Amino acid sequence: MNSKKGISRVVKFFLIFACGLISHHALAQYTIEGLVSDSQTSQPLELANMVLLTMDEQIYKGTTTDINGLYQISGIESGRYILKASYVGYQLYTDTLTFEGTNFNRRKSIRMTASDEAQGEVTVTHSGRTADLDAGQRKISRIELERVPTPGASGDIASYLQTLPGVVSTGDRGGQLFVRGGTPSENMVLVDGQLIYQPFHIIGFFSAFPQELVANADFYAGGYSSRYIGRTSSVLDVKLRHGNKYEYAGSASISPFVSELYMEGPIIEGKTSAVVSARQSLIEGASALYPMEDQPLKFDSQFLKVSYNNNQGGTCSMLFMRTYDRGKMDFEQGDSFSWNNFVTGARCSGLSDGEISLFDVNVGFSHVSNLAGQNLNSDQDGFLPGPDTESDNKRTSKSSLFNLDINLTQFLKDVRFDYGFFLKVNAMSYDIRELFVSNNEDSQTQYSLGSYLEANIPIGNTINFYPGTAFSVSKSYKPSIEPRARFSWQPRGKDNEELNAAFGVYRQPLTGITDNRDAGSAFTAWVPVPRDAKQMESIHALLGWRQPLGEHFNVSVEGYHKWISNKPVAVWGTVAQFTTEIANADGISYGGDINIDYYGRYLFLSIGYGYALTEYETQQELFEAWYGTSSQKYNPAHDRRHKINAQASLDIQKYRFNISWQLGSGLPYTRPLGFDDLIRFEDHLPNIKNVPGVPRIILDKPYDGRLPIYHRLDFSLERSFNVQSSEVEMKVGAINTYNQENIFYYDVYTQRQINQLPFYPYASLKLSID
Repeated sequence: MNSKKGISRVVKFFLIFACGLISHHALAQYTIEGLVSDSQTSQPLELANMVLLTMDEQIYKGTTTDINGLYQISGIESGRYILKASYVGYQLYTDTLTFEGTNFNRRKSIRMTASDEAQGEVTVTHSGRTADLDAGQRKISRIELERVPTPGASGDIASYLQTLPGVVSTGDRGGQLFVRGGTPSENMVLVDGQLIYQPFHIIGFFSAFPQELVANADFYAGGYSSRYIGRTSSVLDVKLRHGNKYEYAGSASISPFVSELYMEGPIIEGKTSAVVSARQSLIEGASALYPMEDQPLKFDSQFLKVSYNNNQGGTCSMLFMRTYDRGKMDFEQGDSFSWNNFVTGARCSGLSDGEISLFDVNVGFSHVSNLAGQNLNSDQDGFLPGPDTESDNKRTSKSSLFNLDINLTQFLKDVRFDYGFFLKVNAMSYDIRELFVSNNEDSQTQYSLGSYLEANIPIGNTINFYPGTAFSVSKSYKPSIEPRARFSWQPRGKDNEELNAAFGVYRQPLTGITDNRDAGSAFTAWVPVPRDAKQMESIHALLGWRQPLGEHFNVSVEGYHKWISNKPVAVWGTVAQFTTEIANADGISYGGDINIDYYGRYLFLSIGYGYALTEYETQQELFEAWYGTSSQKYNPAHDRRHKINAQASLDIQKYRFNISWQLGSGLPYTRPLGFDDLIRFEDHLPNIKNVPGVPRIILDKPYDGRLPIYHRLDFSLERSFNVQSSEVEMKVGAINTYNQENIFYYDVYTQRQINQLPFYPYASLKLSID
């Protein structure tokens, strides 16, 4: 039996098994499915309301579209019906359909036209769960990004994510986010299906995804589906906009932090479009205008996306993305850091002619390079060695990924199946000139292939069950099977009133090693998990409830527990130095989040609280001699126990006022125990009377201290003006408004406190042309 037939038989068996779970499937006769998209851009419209009515305008069946704009209505008896599609801000679509004969499966893709007038919508109760959220999931739209004060002319995903409970940022520089106990290297960030290694800029308010580029995004803090393989903490899946196929549009903006340029329009009218974006940070030069120290921080990014669509709603696109960051975490002393991302890929998706409803094929390449060191000079192209290159403590790391993904969607009556196959080739290398050790360098290549399968099984009209599994094989590790399951229950059939649960196994074959002394590092060495060990593993369990209170309030509560094993951590030493020598650690991370949101006509209010505890335990060779025990338990540097965020956004006519306040308990840090002098005997006996040695710091137990509480208030006020066919937006605002002295990290070398940015007022100007 060849592999194709074997896979086909497995899928058919799964289909037949699921079909037997729901007896009413046998009653279905006709099915209609298709893609719903924007007529100008071909952007899929998620959560479009699809309803089938009888000829006397009575609701017969209905559903909503998924993230790909895909809908399916099954179990339709023969006869004539009215199909209506509605979406906020779009004209109501209506068509009359006749179901008869032997053509039981009909394809009907719809292109909806934007409208300035709100259209009336028909609310339906549907058996397929598409409109609600999974456990651990947040849907991010442009509206959410606009509500968060960001020191630029537009919103940004990086600023938004930092307002969420369970997401920890160690500071306003470095570009590192920690999600529910995981490290940045355990986060999967996808841009149109392609992985990007370090998507957040060195200035922590900004990412590679400005508001203008984002169509929508899904953020999973845990419990994500079998489709996402290779990371153990979180997933950020960003869908970027297609360009307008008929009209040109663009915007340009400037602020003391960043300047941006955005353009879109047709290449071949009605068929092909392009989106171009570029950003350049300005804070390095603009900081001289403020009564504060210079800010040696810089980033830039460039983006191009070309899209083509056919008449059936299918699209193909290619993207090119480059980012560059460099700067210092400690503005006065310490290492300089630099990193570059390059991402390119092609993606095609659309309806299939056979039994498969939707296909989605991705091929891409992603590369990241890191550089850190002392005595390094920067220019526009990166870092150049300083004059004393032999004494530089220079560290470099590179990682490249080639991926091929095939994702398919298939229905069997009301049961939906998502499955796919992938091939990944990952090449990693690093070259580290350590402080007191000879050069440490290595390079490795990993190959892996696998598949996943997940079913969406509705049970009645209120329960949905999502069993699934991911399977992968590689040259370096034993075959891996990762079972996962998700569950939802809507006791009264309402999408915004729901119990969610998720449980699953997640494994990761590579890791990013960072400096384990403190938060003052932006260097990551990408290395494989040691081959003589198992892959890094995390088991997720989540349980949450969403509940509306009256017409305007929504409450969501979610608890989680993660069991962590085989986690690679840098070998601990009493001397502060970077190392890629790895030991394994086990641990736990658990906690809970609560959010209360108010949605009014003009006012949005939100308050959230998150509790989290993360603890690792590792056994290392010298612990017995140093501390008297063979193992150490510690809370890592991102263990923020309590976090509160309050947010408000007020829209009145042409004005928008945003305000955000954050409070977080102190992060762990490693305290210095003492100092000594390193005396070297390699070449000859030293004259310790005249040359006593090289000073070094001896560290205490890992992360045994706590930094002070962190809190900050940011605000922005916007005013827009219409000037002929253009719109002008003016914004004023400030970060750290009451000038709280927040610690970024404690430098164990110099015994100095490094602070985050102080009170920083700004003004921005944006011009948009439609």
